[in-house]
Amino acid sequence: MGVLACPATAAEEGPWREPNPCVTGKLPTPDYSRCLFEATQSTDRAMTAAFEAAMAVVEGRTDLAGVQRARWKSQLDEAQVRFLVFRNFDCQSVAPFEGRRGIGDFEQRALCLIENNLRRERDLRARYRPPPQMAGRAPSDPTERARLHPATWTGPSPPVLD
Repeated sequence: MGVLACPATAAEEGPWREPNPCVTGKLPTPDYSRCLFEATQSTDRAMTAAFEAAMAVVEGRTDLAGVQRARWKSQLDEAQVRFLVFRNFDCQSVAPFEGRRGIGDFEQRALCLIENNLRRERDLRARYRPPPQMAGRAPSDPTERARLHPATWTGPSPPVLD
């Protein structure tokens, strides 16, 4: 994950194992909220990059038949979609009750998203290590990414067709 612009602090007591990346009580409320929002976005981008790298690792498995790679990628994509649906529901509907202020607690929602994103990113990176010939080579060109997995979406539903 990239470096966040927010100062880090030790983990606070509560349901989250990951430390809060923003200084609780030290920043004015708008800055604290902005910091949480930026941390949520940053961890989401890192998780998406780990997912794309995992898809590239699967595509690079030349020891498998094309149909096997396609099936694996399809199933990995489905697992990612289901993870996102779970994460979004849990963080939007359950986590806000867990905070000091009860339902609607943006802080709890953001901390839930940050933790789930970090956990999923670590899981994908640990399970899908690129072979030595692919190390350090993640597809950065959008057309190359599309070639590697043309039917992949990472939202909870497919993109709208025109």
